[in-house]
Amino acid sequence: MNHGPGQRPLASSFTRFAVTGATGFVVDAVILSLLVATTGLGSYASRGISFPAALCVTWYLNRTWTFRRTDQHGLFQSVRYVLVQIFGAAVNLAVYALCIALGPPLVSRVPAIALAVASAVAMTVNFVGSRHWAFAGPGKKRDVPAG
Repeated sequence: MNHGPGQRPLASSFTRFAVTGATGFVVDAVILSLLVATTGLGSYASRGISFPAALCVTWYLNRTWTFRRTDQHGLFQSVRYVLVQIFGAAVNLAVYALCIALGPPLVSRVPAIALAVASAVAMTVNFVGSRHWAFAGPGKKRDVPAG
């Protein structure tokens, strides 16, 4: 089957997306740790620097490696990508809160369980949003009558 730009087989795209996300996590964690250890910024201000840095890395890797959509205008693509990531972060927080509030007592005692569930749901949301909107190809052009 011939796959055009941005139309890799689903399993291949998802695997690359997951590897890219893991890379982004490492970038975020390393920068965060270095800033907290070497500056007086604190954990929140440092995260305000580390998260956008990781977002830039994941956007670039998703653009060039996961979805291979360098044929699109980078600014518009990056704005769509950031919006997908913001929506995914909101989903992550909502699922996390629901797991803590509605899950069995073990979940509130071990919040990493809620974090894992929330992260899996958010990663799926981010993948779908990235594949079908942020890095999607142009829509089919419609014939518009002249006049």
